[in-house]
Amino acid sequence: MMEEQAKREVVKTPSFKKLRKNFSIFSCYLGEKIDLKKLQENLKKYPYITRDHPIVLRLALGQYAVLTKFGVVTFWNVPKKLREEFVQEISPFIEEFDKNYPYFDTLKVFTGKEIENVRFGKVYLTKIDKEKVQVISFVISQSVALERFEKEIEQRVSELERLIGILKSGKIRKLREKELLREIGDILAVRQRTISHLSLFDKPETTWERSELERLYNKLFYEFELGDRFDILNEKIRFLADHNKILLDFISAQRGHFLELIIIILILIELLIFVVEIFLKW
Repeated sequence: MMEEQAKREVVKTPSFKKLRKNFSIFSCYLGEKIDLKKLQENLKKYPYITRDHPIVLRLALGQYAVLTKFGVVTFWNVPKKLREEFVQEISPFIEEFDKNYPYFDTLKVFTGKEIENVRFGKVYLTKIDKEKVQVISFVISQSVALERFEKEIEQRVSELERLIGILKSGKIRKLREKELLREIGDILAVRQRTISHLSLFDKPETTWERSELERLYNKLFYEFELGDRFDILNEKIRFLADHNKILLDFISAQRGHFLELIIIILILIELLIFVVEIFLKW
């Protein structure tokens, strides 16, 4: 039933190429992930151009929204007021939703060109269709989501370097074990969350259907420097993993020394009691 309804919606929806020749794209990060299944079951106000990931909805004539499961929404020719209204409508389906996340990007798309190309934040296409909308939206969404993880990992790397600096300076008394464990826990949580989301940054399935879509994806991938950024992020994740082990080993050693100190104190107390007993007998 849902598939039949989707087909009717697609038929009723005007094609992209008949509506516009130029598109202004705004892509923003809204939360950890979007439950696309529940969203489609409950949000029936807008017609769906496609229900395959990333899903495309028509908000108004010539205005579209593309949603990814990793928390990014990309708007095509959508004014700010309508964007805000739509974000509020889909907020119940977004995990850890925050409309004030500072991660976003923009892009310009021009159609009717002789050669397809991508350069300097602009995409030039011979023609536009829903598959190209998906591919372009997917890549810019990847870039925005990646920026979110880059910032968070960068903050944790800086924090980890601060903790290591305290250890090197010998000022460990200023850093309580509880605080140290909390910081390590936060670092590990960011690392785990980043790794789990990186698996979502694969090439979209649409690119396997047409060679021109794969070429478009590769050009966008290069334009947004996603490959280099992925590599740098992975290096920082490995850095966190290695140095987390150092901190955990340090905590383990500190606890070992504390237990040794307790044992020594107990032995001294026992010797003191023994000496006192001998003295009293004498």
